[in-house]
Amino acid sequence: MSVDPPATSRRLRDRLGARFTFLSDPGGLLLDALNIRHRGANEGSDIAFPTAILVDRWGSARWIYESETYRQRAEPETIFAAIRAMNTR
Repeated sequence: MSVDPPATSRRLRDRLGARFTFLSDPGGLLLDALNIRHRGANEGSDIAFPTAILVDRWGSARWIYESETYRQRAEPETIFAAIRAMNTR
C-alpha cells in the first residue's frame, strides 16, 4: 500500500519485475483507518509506516507487523516464520 498514485506504483512494479499487484491509496484513507500514516516523513510528504499483514483464506488478519519508523522493515525470516505458524494451525 502506498500513497503514490496508481501510475507511479505501476512504473515501480514494472521496473522491479514484480508479479503482484501494488495497491495505491493516494488519499491515505486506508492508511488512516489502519493508523499507519507517517505524516511528513518523506521530505514533508506523508508515507505509510512499513506494515505487513498476513490474512488467512477467510479474510482474518492472523499476523501483523507494524514499524515505528519508515526505515524499519520486518525481516523476511520473521514473515516466513509467521506464515509457517499460520499453516500449522
